[in-house]
Amino acid sequence: MIRKGVIIQERGLMLLIGAAVVISGLFLLTDLQQPDLAIAPVVIHLDQVPVLLPRFVQQEPININSAALDELILLPGIGPALAQRIIDYRMENGPFASLDDLEKVSGIGPQTVKNFGDEAVAGPFSP
Repeated sequence: MIRKGVIIQERGLMLLIGAAVVISGLFLLTDLQQPDLAIAPVVIHLDQVPVLLPRFVQQEPININSAALDELILLPGIGPALAQRIIDYRMENGPFASLDDLEKVSGIGPQTVKNFGDEAVAGPFSP
């Protein structure tokens, strides 16, 4: 047995969905009438803005000899305090010859360096 209230509710819902489709179509057509706004690309410069990328996005390894604090904390197991110790050690003792030299920094052990994998390199110093 079908009640009248249920049928009326279904018709009302279908009417609302239809209206939403028509209205969204009008918005699309309105944008097409103004191609300058709809198609023109917007260029945003992100200088000095850290952007977190998913792990599957290929990115350059972090050079521990020139990386800033905000770059060093992207390495696994490195927080702000350890990143600052790396920078302080680098300033006092010069660039690291290899990633294994990071073990000379207080709080960094062989396992931490091993966890970097291909995410870090001890490249030439460039300020």
